[in-house]
Amino acid sequence: MASDWPSFAKQKIYLASSLLRLSTGQTDAPSRESVIQGAVALLGEARKSLLGLIADVYQVRNAQPQTLDELEALLDNNCAELDELRRLAGDHTSWWQHIEQLASRQQRPTKTSHKAAAQDNLIAVSADTGPDRSLDALQASAQALKLYIESIVERHAEW
Repeated sequence: MASDWPSFAKQKIYLASSLLRLSTGQTDAPSRESVIQGAVALLGEARKSLLGLIADVYQVRNAQPQTLDELEALLDNNCAELDELRRLAGDHTSWWQHIEQLASRQQRPTKTSHKAAAQDNLIAVSADTGPDRSLDALQASAQALKLYIESIVERHAEW
């Protein structure tokens, strides 16, 4: 396979993983949040690069699909990878869905309380129901994406 997409996508994953390793040394919240948001952005780019890789494998050159629907339109729904990715997109526990949720959440403002709980003399308890932003979960999704890219490269390797 003579394509730059695999190395480009894996580079994004490597950079995201490197950022996540750096976050372990961050003691202040803004620095840690910056590192996590940077890693999430890079994982989102790597996931989009995966779509470009799949288009390239199927001889659709210079295409940069941003979504599964765009990839499907380019390929006429004629590839195993599209079926696999659709299945992953439907599984709320998959790496695909994890990155989707992280990226989506990062693209909108977080909800904050405008009224301090201390004013009402209450103890506020908040359960975050969003995607898991722990370093382990982010690294696991990065690793799963990397392994999926490697499986595509192996599957379509030129003999």
